[in-house]
Amino acid sequence: MKRNTLKIIIASTLLSSASYADISNITPASTASLSQIASSLSHSVSNVDNNINVETTTSNIINTADLKKDIKEDAEKFDLQVDADAAEILQAFSGGEGSGEITEGIKGLKENINTDKFGDDHVATLDQDTIEYDTGWMTLTKVTSYDSKTYSSSNDVFDSSATQQARGRVYVNFKLQEISADVYAKITRTGGTEKYYTYNSGTASFNSVPIVAKTVKRFDLTEGQTDHDMFDGAQDTMLASNTTLQSSEFSTTQEMIDLYNHDTSDSDAESAIFTYGKFTTATAASVGLGSMAFEAGHAPDGANEATFAGTVERLEAEATLVGKAMK
Repeated sequence: MKRNTLKIIIASTLLSSASYADISNITPASTASLSQIASSLSHSVSNVDNNINVETTTSNIINTADLKKDIKEDAEKFDLQVDADAAEILQAFSGGEGSGEITEGIKGLKENINTDKFGDDHVATLDQDTIEYDTGWMTLTKVTSYDSKTYSSSNDVFDSSATQQARGRVYVNFKLQEISADVYAKITRTGGTEKYYTYNSGTASFNSVPIVAKTVKRFDLTEGQTDHDMFDGAQDTMLASNTTLQSSEFSTTQEMIDLYNHDTSDSDAESAIFTYGKFTTATAASVGLGSMAFEAGHAPDGANEATFAGTVERLEAEATLVGKAMK
């Protein structure tokens, strides 16, 4: 996934059974625990000459204690390394009920994909060896805290009366060690109308499991127009602290404020929206978890960094999901 893409937060559950089903089987994280999801799965994966095939099997309860063993077996099967740190985090992840549990649980996972191997014109191979993880359309929820940071409870950026939605489709080809994503969003700014955005992340490679990928992007005021988020790296929030923004080697702090400011009394305000997503899957047979975040601020003309940071609003969504082998 290229660095300048929306961040889909999708993390693998600690399930060692195969988990390929249709979008209708996606379960929001706030309505079911991972143990409940595990006991309801009824699909498995077989591998012949590195070709991933979906086969329906009887329902069974998954023993999450086997996760590390399954990761090791997949690493050997696909000639990959084991990301021990990621495996430890996923092994300890309980994934209980409640909004934000997934987002918080996978926060510590470090990205381990290679975004430089393929050129911008490389087209991902989407064939029978590719597993698609689809969040389906998720309704975004306003949050006022994340990672020890506080976000505004005002509704000056995102229209509270509108249904804000996002969707992520991640494609993983274990045989070719390729990963890419399509991202979609329906966002209504306060005082505006719904605008639709979509983009493809580009293709990245990976050489270890669990796979951990992130993507960031900027949604401009013009419908459908996306661009580089302009922050350094792939940050999961605009805020470095409650009073400061993340650093940028591309723009000054004032330029970043203007870019993401939605107060139209400031003639320099561009009303852009920062977006973030994350994906991880432990093995070719693991259930996924997904989350997205959207942020922007609303400060009067002349506001300093601390004032603007205090106006930043954040929307999130997360979901458990299963993968489906493409045909």
